[in-house]
Amino acid sequence: MGLRDQLRRLKREAQKDRVVLRLRGGGVRVFSDLEVFSEMFLCRTDLFLGKARSSEVLDAVRAATKESRAAFEDEYGSIEMVNHVIAPDYQGGWVDEYRLLEDGTAKITRFEGGSEEALQILEEARKQGPAF
Repeated sequence: MGLRDQLRRLKREAQKDRVVLRLRGGGVRVFSDLEVFSEMFLCRTDLFLGKARSSEVLDAVRAATKESRAAFEDEYGSIEMVNHVIAPDYQGGWVDEYRLLEDGTAKITRFEGGSEEALQILEEARKQGPAF
């Protein structure tokens, strides 16, 4: 095994269970899988409260190169998160949309029951089935 092959193998092993984000400014940020999954979960949970969580992971993804961000989002999902709370028809059928925007802010929108947006979101939710 040549030196280059050994270096490639060592690099692969070092990056195992790690997320490597290459930044547009030339830097690199490295996180463990656990850090990423935790931050994504906590950001989504805080979003239900209408809060945008401060996150080193999401900040690094925002600053990442296009290719690095695409690889991250393929593996862990988009950092522009959307949660919906859908009221049943007997409560008005409204939908609250909690959206984490690219700039890291949270936006809450209510779609009244029977509106085109609420019906579309309800139909998409029915197609996806239960979230659990």
